[in-house]
Amino acid sequence: MNSNRTIRILVFEPGRAPYTAMLEDSLKHRQKLVGGDIECISLPCKTVLCCNASGKLAGLPENRQCGPDTIRGTFFLYGDTPDGRGASLTDEQVAMYQEYFSQPTSATVSFEVRSAADMKEFLNLIFGKGWEMSAGTEDDMEETR
Repeated sequence: MNSNRTIRILVFEPGRAPYTAMLEDSLKHRQKLVGGDIECISLPCKTVLCCNASGKLAGLPENRQCGPDTIRGTFFLYGDTPDGRGASLTDEQVAMYQEYFSQPTSATVSFEVRSAADMKEFLNLIFGKGWEMSAGTEDDMEETR
């Protein structure tokens, strides 16, 4: 990374709409923007997501959903090149990812239990198919104490 070179990035702060900014292409400036050590995740369309590597452990606020994972704290996107250098995002990349990451998305799943059948389905979702409600009864728990 050349410390004199700037690139166009797309910034996502918790609770705010995404916006473009210019960033000096250096490790120091990337770390400053995310507030700590960085983690880089390759995305489609020659794009890289850069976030705080310990955002979850540090208790940073939830920001956006990326696949099955919730990104915490401020993160940004930049373009990637074959040699791994940062590159400015194109207008198309900006438009695509502004739409994809438009709103913070919770990873929470809710499930309303109204009957024993719902309870069994819920437990199967949590513990996997084949889990029996009779397994782990109070008597069995007494034996393990």
